[in-house]
Amino acid sequence: MTLDTPSLMLTNTLLTATLAVCLALVARRDRADGLFYWGLALTAHCAAYVLYMLRGQVSDWFSVVLANMLLVSAFALMQEGLYQFQGRKAPRWRLWLPVLALGVLFALLLGNIHARVVVLACALCLQFAQFAVAMGQRWSETPGRGKFFVMAGIALSALALVVRAVAVVMGQLAMGSITDSGLLQTLVFAMAAVAMILVNFGIVVMIKERADARNHTLAFMDELTGLHNRRHVLLALEQQIAWACRARQPLSLLLLDVDFFKRINDTLGHLSGDQVLRDLGAGLRSHLRACDIAGRWGGEEFIVVLPGTDAAGAAALAERLRGAVEAKRFVMPDGTALTVTVSIGLHTLHPVPVDATADTLLGLADRALYRAKALGRNRVEVA
Repeated sequence: MTLDTPSLMLTNTLLTATLAVCLALVARRDRADGLFYWGLALTAHCAAYVLYMLRGQVSDWFSVVLANMLLVSAFALMQEGLYQFQGRKAPRWRLWLPVLALGVLFALLLGNIHARVVVLACALCLQFAQFAVAMGQRWSETPGRGKFFVMAGIALSALALVVRAVAVVMGQLAMGSITDSGLLQTLVFAMAAVAMILVNFGIVVMIKERADARNHTLAFMDELTGLHNRRHVLLALEQQIAWACRARQPLSLLLLDVDFFKRINDTLGHLSGDQVLRDLGAGLRSHLRACDIAGRWGGEEFIVVLPGTDAAGAAALAERLRGAVEAKRFVMPDGTALTVTVSIGLHTLHPVPVDATADTLLGLADRALYRAKALGRNRVEVA
């Protein structure tokens, strides 16, 4: 296969069709990662190139007007997918206006290929600019390196279009048909093929990297409360014990248990119980320092690791937490308001012995918590 425009167009078509099929196999409309729209974009892109290759065999209304509307539509659909990926509502009138405008202008310029090249370049560059702005608005929230591949592909596409349009305006590209195989025309289509690969590779990488980031978060965070989960707290506690031993600093641990939580679930339902746990998680975060580690220990139990905090400081914080919970009105999903109390057990290591373990510290704090429960609940006990 020689490197000419028809060959590049065929290669681009086959590549786009393959990518579209791959996305179609994994995409569902109810997914929130943009795959459905990106699959549609590839399908529109593929259809546009098929119509390009049929130039001269079918009516120009199909191979010129419809083909180029499909091409611009492909990038509108890409933006639809990007907005869905970002969890935002797409400004559809802004995305689809260039498609309608191009259709009208191409109908008026059906016999002027040079003018059409310039119009197409303007329409697509507008779409690329909108895509770049949308990416930039959530740049810091998009993890990983996929976004760089996407933006490189968009930039290369824009460059190819600008080069082609400028060459036409300056008379350096004499075009009789889109399938002409001059050096510049062939270079432009080669750049377009590379750009498409970069963009779609970047999209796949973006989706994978976000999934990896979410999986990492789920591995160490409690989904209901937004606090650290038991696994993460245990790892952090072992690290803090080692640090406190080396630095000869105190280390305190609080265990909190919601009083009569089963009664809340039994009388008001599990949705109300979940709401109590969410509110408690938020309340804990608001009372702690950045270096403190709060987590959901299990069920209705919470744990707080306090690096560099002595017994007096830990007891004062525990009492503040207990009082804040008692004073708060917990509003349930049905509008019911109730008062919740917590029992707290704490233990402080100071100095931290070299043989101290997480189990030792947890056992002592747990013993204090059971004592708080036995003495009437809604209180702080120190081991």
